[in-house]
Amino acid sequence: MKKPEHDTLAFRLATILLKLNQDESFSPQELADEFGVHERTVYRDLIRLAGIVERSPEGKYRIVSEYRGKLRPKDLETFAKLVGVDELFPQSGPRFLIALLDTLSQGSFLVRGQRYEKLKSHDAQFQQLDEAIRDRRRCLLTYADKRRTLEPYRLVNNKGIWYLVAVDGGQLKSFSLSRISQLLVGDDTFEPRAHIHRQIEEEDDVWFSEEKTEVLLTVAPQVAYYFKRRKLLPQQTIDKELESGGLIVSSRVSDENQILPLVRYWVPHVRILEPGWLRDRLESGLRTFLA
Repeated sequence: MKKPEHDTLAFRLATILLKLNQDESFSPQELADEFGVHERTVYRDLIRLAGIVERSPEGKYRIVSEYRGKLRPKDLETFAKLVGVDELFPQSGPRFLIALLDTLSQGSFLVRGQRYEKLKSHDAQFQQLDEAIRDRRRCLLTYADKRRTLEPYRLVNNKGIWYLVAVDGGQLKSFSLSRISQLLVGDDTFEPRAHIHRQIEEEDDVWFSEEKTEVLLTVAPQVAYYFKRRKLLPQQTIDKELESGGLIVSSRVSDENQILPLVRYWVPHVRILEPGWLRDRLESGLRTFLA
């Protein structure tokens, strides 16, 4: 029989953490009565939180002073956005914390994420760039056999790969972290521009351009479900659902190579309607391959 929610380790730990963060103090017996468990169970829970809780002279447990009031629901939401899981779970707030902690007990969640590149050999470089972004300092580095002076704005993980997003010669570009060499953080600073930050936030990829090409595509009924389930194309919008079950979909791209590989993957179920020059380029490439 499945245990009721209040009897799960995840629920108890989440509740205790939220109580502690609200500066509440309690005895093990009080928690045992609230959760409907034995006092020994609560003691085991508190042991798991060693370093976070302390025992007061009155025998009640409270959060250690250095953490008091530090954890807010907004912090959890921020962390979720930082690691890209803010839309992963169907509920938020305290339930999100419970979902994360649930892996300690029943293990009812299993998230298979991206296969991330290994950056052990680039740890020092990562730290340097992080500090340069915070201090608004220009960087001198080598990328694609070219020496460049950049204004660094953000470190972005896209599809498991880390990129430095920076302004190079007045243009916003992305640079694969593993291909950066001879990094030197300068002493001169720059003033970040608000519209650059907005552009980085609004993009769902690492192709940056103020000029976008609107691409109109048809999606066959056999694969429409996948495009309705989540966005598979850059800045994807479903414009129309057809009676056949197919879709008319639009996408906005900065470069043809941002979308052509994706369309080739879904051939023959996805076709480009407009622009004509992009459709012709796709078909020409396919003919060359088949030849």
